[in-house]
Amino acid sequence: MNEYLKFYEKYKISPVTPNINNFKEHVKKRANLYRELSILPITIKDRDILEIGPAGGYNALATYTFNPKSYTLIEPNSTGYTELTKNFENIMCKKNIFIYNIAFENFNPNRKYDIIICEGLIPGLENKDVFINKILNLLNEDGIIVITAIDQIAVLFEIIRKYIANCLTKNIEDIDEKVELLIKVFESHLRTLKGMTRKHRDWCLDNLIGDAIFEHTLTIDHVIDLLQDNFYFLGSSPGIFTNFTWYKELPTNALEYNNIFKEQFFLQWHNFIDYRYIQPKRTIDQNTELGKYCLDLIIAIKNNIPKKSIINILLKIKENLLSGGNHITVKSIEEIIHLLHKKINYENINKLSYFQSAFGRGQSYISFTKRCTHDE
Repeated sequence: MNEYLKFYEKYKISPVTPNINNFKEHVKKRANLYRELSILPITIKDRDILEIGPAGGYNALATYTFNPKSYTLIEPNSTGYTELTKNFENIMCKKNIFIYNIAFENFNPNRKYDIIICEGLIPGLENKDVFINKILNLLNEDGIIVITAIDQIAVLFEIIRKYIANCLTKNIEDIDEKVELLIKVFESHLRTLKGMTRKHRDWCLDNLIGDAIFEHTLTIDHVIDLLQDNFYFLGSSPGIFTNFTWYKELPTNALEYNNIFKEQFFLQWHNFIDYRYIQPKRTIDQNTELGKYCLDLIIAIKNNIPKKSIINILLKIKENLLSGGNHITVKSIEEIIHLLHKKINYENINKLSYFQSAFGRGQSYISFTKRCTHDE
């Protein structure tokens, strides 16, 4: 059982409950996401779809409006499954919806699927590669896979908040009491995220109390390496990739084709650290170093390393970002360093003006299409 599932089952949580009162607007936003991934409603129509870990199914409801031939949903969390079946109870009579309360590791269908979606799940797993490979084996030739990546640079500010949350709640046993305190501390931060539809309670439970965030080290380049020469990169959200290669000069070999996007990822990786700004490309060495320091911070916080060591890592991150980084991002990190030299309490946290709106880009969507016979 993965860390997500253990935590959700223990506290009977279904962590993603967005506000979809304006369902038409919700569907439009979902359609826009798919467009960035080079998937149109017509791509989904009359196709066999598998979605792994849909939680309460709010996004799946939008996907279903694009009229798939069949839609299989696997939700191992019992609370999420209950919510999912409730949301789909008026649709299940159409006979093309199949919902299973089972871990994906135990799902062994005798068929394959045209499109497989798995969002917000894989980065929190310890066995990421094994999990992804099982997904790939269930995909039809020329099929499409949509997964999400979250890495150490993209969650830097969330990891810092996790550290602060641990300091604030270390003597509190009751989870509801913890959540109420953290909502009070970070609600003003979350209000700066204009497009956020998640309940603040859900966000605090998922990112500040649960420990799955420590596993968020799945980079886009690692996914590309894992798929090797059997898949072609299709699209991403955010759409950070620009390819000016003349189409007649594009590599026909999938590995070489994907390496174009892998290199661009490394040149843009620093732009995942702070969603407020977009900076010019940096060298691969600079961003590889930044990735190392951010990973060091995750490991240090996970292992309860002394505060002095946390500060030293943050100073290295600050120094790296000063070379071409955004100074508002740097000032946000400076505020945290100053906070760690003082007492971590609500009053001092509330004084952090730059850090308050500092969030990474977090979850990135990526899509690939499976190589088919005519590609060989």
